[in-house]
Amino acid sequence: MSPKIKLVGFDLDDCLFDSTGLSERARIKGIEAMIELGLKIDREKAIKIIQEIVKEYGSNSSRHYNYFIRRYNRLEEIAEPISYSYQFKFISAAVMAYHGEKINSIKLYNDVEPCLKKLNEMSIKTAIITDGLPIKQYEKILRLDIDDLIDLTVISDEIGVRKPNPQLFDHCLKKFGIKGPECIYVGDRIDKDIIPALLNNIHSVYIHRRGKYDSYKTGIKIPHETKPDYEISDLNELINIINEINKN
Repeated sequence: MSPKIKLVGFDLDDCLFDSTGLSERARIKGIEAMIELGLKIDREKAIKIIQEIVKEYGSNSSRHYNYFIRRYNRLEEIAEPISYSYQFKFISAAVMAYHGEKINSIKLYNDVEPCLKKLNEMSIKTAIITDGLPIKQYEKILRLDIDDLIDLTVISDEIGVRKPNPQLFDHCLKKFGIKGPECIYVGDRIDKDIIPALLNNIHSVYIHRRGKYDSYKTGIKIPHETKPDYEISDLNELINIINEINKN
């Protein structure tokens, strides 16, 4: 008989909350703050520039607005570039607006809390396995108010192992003293969630949240060798998957 499910692990960003959408809205708030301060540029053009910067330098860069000001100063229609000393005022206003939006608007997907509570009722342990800086990831968890609903949080930079290294998932299994087939992992990325789960014989669940890596959005076909065990669009489907695995 196959082992019953004892643990469900989750990715954090774009799995439990809309990280991609929140970041995009926050960047636009930063642009709007600079325009309100007096930056002379069309809003839509400014948004297009910041989107190009994010695409080129990556979403995790801390210097998006610095690069934005440099590009602004190179625009042909700009009569007078912003001086070096004054540009930091615009950057500061943008950063403040950016963080304000991320703090005020972060919220769980509607299906998350009911799912976590149901798992608790079923006496199934829960874990978050996520990449990132511990102070940033813990801040998200605390602001989302799910710390009491999660039994273990595993953050890559806290233990020195990053996805897709399967050792990160193995670390979580060992913490609970269980084997891969007794665990389910839910994530929104094939490369960093599904593949390491499969390598640990964990039941893999690919959740479609329409984030930047979602195959529904990118149109990229999932190779057969990395195909997840299940695909869902709502965490309410997870309970049926658990029941199916336990029954079989």
